[in-house]
Amino acid sequence: MKPNSTKISTVKSNALKLTTLALMAAMLSGAAQAQVKNPGVLSVLTIADWSSFDPAQCYDTACGEVLQNTMETLYFPKPFDLVTEAAGSKITFEPLLAAAMPVTSNGGKTVTIKLNPKAKFSDGSDVTADDVKYSIARQLIESTDGGPAALLLEPLIGAADNIRKGGKVGFDEVDKSMTVKDKGTIVFNLAKPFAPFMSVLAHPATAIYSKAAAIKAGEWDGTKATWESFNNAPLASSKIGDTIVTASGPFVLQRYDKGSQVILKRNDKYWRAPAKLQTVVIKKVDEAATAVQLIKTGDADQTLVGSYPRNVAGQFGAIEGAKVIDNVSTLVLQTLFMNFDIKDTAKLGSAKLDEKGIPATFFADANVRRGFAASFDYQAMLKDQLQGKGIINNGVIPTTLPGYNPALKFKFDKVQATAFFKRAWGGKLWQTGFTVPIYWNSGNVNRQKAAEILKRGVESLNPKFHLDVREAQFSAILADAAAKRESMWMLGWQADYADPHNFAQPFLASSGNYPQNTGYKNPAVDKLIDQAVATTDPAARASLYKRIAQIGFVDVANVPIWQPVSYTVQRDWVKGRVTNPLYSGDIYYYTSK
Repeated sequence: MKPNSTKISTVKSNALKLTTLALMAAMLSGAAQAQVKNPGVLSVLTIADWSSFDPAQCYDTACGEVLQNTMETLYFPKPFDLVTEAAGSKITFEPLLAAAMPVTSNGGKTVTIKLNPKAKFSDGSDVTADDVKYSIARQLIESTDGGPAALLLEPLIGAADNIRKGGKVGFDEVDKSMTVKDKGTIVFNLAKPFAPFMSVLAHPATAIYSKAAAIKAGEWDGTKATWESFNNAPLASSKIGDTIVTASGPFVLQRYDKGSQVILKRNDKYWRAPAKLQTVVIKKVDEAATAVQLIKTGDADQTLVGSYPRNVAGQFGAIEGAKVIDNVSTLVLQTLFMNFDIKDTAKLGSAKLDEKGIPATFFADANVRRGFAASFDYQAMLKDQLQGKGIINNGVIPTTLPGYNPALKFKFDKVQATAFFKRAWGGKLWQTGFTVPIYWNSGNVNRQKAAEILKRGVESLNPKFHLDVREAQFSAILADAAAKRESMWMLGWQADYADPHNFAQPFLASSGNYPQNTGYKNPAVDKLIDQAVATTDPAARASLYKRIAQIGFVDVANVPIWQPVSYTVQRDWVKGRVTNPLYSGDIYYYTSK
């Protein structure tokens, strides 16, 4: 979905079917039950902070978790057991704000959806087709750098490129892409058949909220006259970024201490049965030792999947009354990114090709990127840090999706790395040396260790080579990357939906999330990605995505390193835990108690 900080379950109209979910439903058992320390309150630990609660800007798992509990989508994925089933293996969907599954016509390009007549916002007003069109149109109109607009732009407009004022696409094209047939019926007019469209409609980027409330808060008024004023607005300009605009979720935002905690309270006007919990507190706790202590004392009830490093699992498991749930399958790629044209002089040092810095276009040389790829000790990362709980995968397609190619493996090879660096910058780099900052997000020890492993490998080659490992907040790394200010950084991609397109496009398409951050562009790849998403034959699609991944690997557009196999922890009094089958770190709190 999105950049992964470490990091929607399904709802039936009457009741959730959750009894078979080993991960998702942790039931109390045994003769002696631990006493709940704070009844009605669920305290959850994470290492991430929150970028924005504006759906037009939120494109990471931390804010996505808050949105999925406060804002609802037309559809929601059915859960399944993430421990015993491979991630992405059998994702299906059910209606949420929709009354039924969509009706498609016109060769798959017309999608008609009836809304659930019972659905209401937290202020008691009806959820209407006008609200649906506004919520999604605003996503397209904003087209924020680093935001999730591409998920909707591609099926509705025909290309994932963000809309920009003065361009070929503007308000008229957005307006025509959706038709309000009546108060309870919305029609999507797709530019082309788009196989993953149902998955897109279940993503937090398509969260539906009150048009009237957003306009009242000072956001776009929905008219052609004003759309350009809101196009590609910066993160700080959002009037709803630090709050939750009126929506229909089971919780509302009670308090937000920026960078520290989010407190959700039950929406007592929820259109279905109210949530069992009164309050959910999501705390940012970077230190694993602190997290262990909070779980031990009962001041925290559970952790998000993948928040804390593998070598801490045993400490959690030693806590009486706590349960470690391991081997959680995820659709995540932990990746090293390099910016081909760095816009922040503070990250360039001398800004020259010398031992004290780098020029802005340092990583535009493919031999530089290849040198870094060959300097990383992949097996040391797997054995020493991940303790064998992971998969080394250097291609952009995860192991469980069509198009995965196990042959795409970088080799830790100092001789090869030296050869690449000696060719870089016309043969000058080996003599001049460099100093490069590499960033990891606070609390993510695995990414910290990966950066340190890279530093060790690179600096062992040449005494003039220097990697400066730097810590930064998750939100700061995202903001710098979106503004093309970042230099080199470790980050993860969590799937928006279980399809190879959702890795090929964001990792390799020039309009994709990461190429927009790094400047990577290969017209041949763009053409193949367009061809692959429009292909219906499964074998042909798999072949195309295999070719796409091969080109990205050869270009070293980025360096995917590993797919995590994660774990989570919870006290034995927690019941009804439900997580999304894709975003396994994000908890859906409606059923928890």
